Amino acid sequence: MSHRKIDLQLRSNSLLNWFLQPKSICIDGEKQFVKSLISNSISSSYRCIDSNDIETEREVYRIHEIDRSIYDTEYLRPVIKISDLVKKHLSEYIDQFILHGSLSTFDFIKGWSDFDSIVVIKNKAMCDPSAMMRIRSVFFEIDRIIKKIDTHQHHGVHFITETDLQIYPNLYLPSNLFKDSVSLIKSSELVINRRDSKKEEINRFNSIYETLKGGYSGGMLRHHEYNGEYLMGSFRNYKNAMYQLKYFLSVVVILPSYFMNILGEYPGKGDSIEKCRAIMKNNGFDIIDKATQIRSTWTNYPVLDNIIPDEVMHILDKNYLFDGYNLIKQMKKYLEI
Repeated sequence: MSHRKIDLQLRSNSLLNWFLQPKSICIDGEKQFVKSLISNSISSSYRCIDSNDIETEREVYRIHEIDRSIYDTEYLRPVIKISDLVKKHLSEYIDQFILHGSLSTFDFIKGWSDFDSIVVIKNKAMCDPSAMMRIRSVFFEIDRIIKKIDTHQHHGVHFITETDLQIYPNLYLPSNLFKDSVSLIKSSELVINRRDSKKEEINRFNSIYETLKGGYSGGMLRHHEYNGEYLMGSFRNYKNAMYQLKYFLSVVVILPSYFMNILGEYPGKGDSIEKCRAIMKNNGFDIIDKATQIRSTWTNYPVLDNIIPDEVMHILDKNYLFDGYNLIKQMKKYLEI
């Protein structure tokens, strides 16, 4: 029975994230009852989830609130604005707003680094369609603010619920990475009951494999289009492809983390790359080194267009779709999945 609950959890969380992110803007022309119907469906799904027969391991992390004085710079001030918005409008609905990644560890690159975050929604808000619509409205505004930090941000805030914390899968975010996280709303203890999610992590890895394989074989990565265009091979549409290329490079760079996760280890991104490199004997890692070099030398800030800069094309060279596919193919072969 537990596998059905896990499947329900993943599907419910996927629908929740679609509903609360701008990708669901297509329903804004519908009557209010349509949005309430979706909200009630999400709530009903989550009420069917319990953790009684799912084995978990309890973990506790101390999350400290951001030091506003450190974030009070021209570049980071949007973080403070987001914090103020949530505190003012959503304090009764949101239990935590956690910032992780380079914006919490301060090794970010202006114009490149993502706004990586997880929001924990209180269960009582999940049962209230009006609360869900309030959350949705505020986070639509927050998404616009995030774009001021990273114009080419390819993902939004990741939403989870108090129920998700009771059977938390590392598929969302490896739980040990909360050690280096900060909160936008309050200092508190984050209690996680972590469950095994290896099967889902393998499924995700295989899905990425199929995407990268299709990108190489078809000469076009059919994922994350921008202004009606997908990323093409050999920089054929470089005048409108930096957003798409950044998504591709972000996926490639995270592959070592997913590789190590499947092996049962959950190191940070940098450690994952070196651990995976040692196992793979550097096989296919040129594309990761190129992506890392592009990130470290990125100077295009503020980002004003979607053109791939000449220096990026010089570093990457035109075989990037093959290189990404070749890397994950070698990893998949080693993992025997």
